[in-house]
Amino acid sequence: MGEQHSLIWIALAASIGAGCAETQRPVREAPARQVTPVPVCTEPIAPPARKESGKELVRDLDPEHWLEIMVPKYEEKKGMDGTAVDCTGNYVFANETLRFGVPERGYPVVIDPDDVDIRSGPKGLKAIRLRTLKFENGDFGGPIALARAVDDRAEIFGIGSYRGPADAELTPVRMGNETMLVAESRRCSAPNNCRKTADFYLARRGRLINAATVDIERVQRIPSVTQRGLYAEYKLTTDVTYTPEGVQLLEQVQVRIIPYEEQGDRDSDRLLRKVEFQRLLRVQRDTLFSSNESLWERVVGQD
Repeated sequence: MGEQHSLIWIALAASIGAGCAETQRPVREAPARQVTPVPVCTEPIAPPARKESGKELVRDLDPEHWLEIMVPKYEEKKGMDGTAVDCTGNYVFANETLRFGVPERGYPVVIDPDDVDIRSGPKGLKAIRLRTLKFENGDFGGPIALARAVDDRAEIFGIGSYRGPADAELTPVRMGNETMLVAESRRCSAPNNCRKTADFYLARRGRLINAATVDIERVQRIPSVTQRGLYAEYKLTTDVTYTPEGVQLLEQVQVRIIPYEEQGDRDSDRLLRKVEFQRLLRVQRDTLFSSNESLWERVVGQD
């Protein structure tokens, strides 16, 4: 009997040990699958003349057609008044981003196709920008959209508003399972004081929300605090990479002591130092949260 009990306990211990070993086995997750975003506005379009079986056919639509989808009550001849609403039910012009902007030809706003900028991205995604309002500083503003047309339907994933220079470039990007719109623009307050920024828009609840703004290129000259009587020039360049974890930013700042006005024979044209830093913008609900402060803020004014 004692021997029988011993055999039972040995078998029980072996089974428990086997169970523990099973639960501690390493788990390897499969790579994240790209998920197609859910459209908030959909409109049927004429089916393609020919299509390969089982494959989505990406379509190109005219600017006027996209405008009619974004603003359902828009009529080419009548234009849009100040109370026009988009396909999500939000006002096209009545928001803080477009405040103080005025249409050059007055209301109702009749859209010229040349005022519509459409840029393509992965998986047939389109970034659509309407330059309908003008501001005193020369900026143009209007509605923007993240969209695509495939097979027999046109889809809108998000609509928002953007204000920036006329030549700003808006591009759709994929970041893991996130679909974003990125707006890059350059402004110069002086020949040697320029700034190129990127605004990242996330599609949330039918809206395009500005989740973060970062410097892509930036130049500034200020009096040096270490080289008395001379000037330091700070120059930032940022490499942007889109990963499933977030927006990866590799920032580099070069600091030069530069010639400025009349400095005689002083040693005033040389590289002082170069600094690099990498940080990550990670999606947290409706924003992109930075893993650290920008390198520019931590370097400028220290030399």
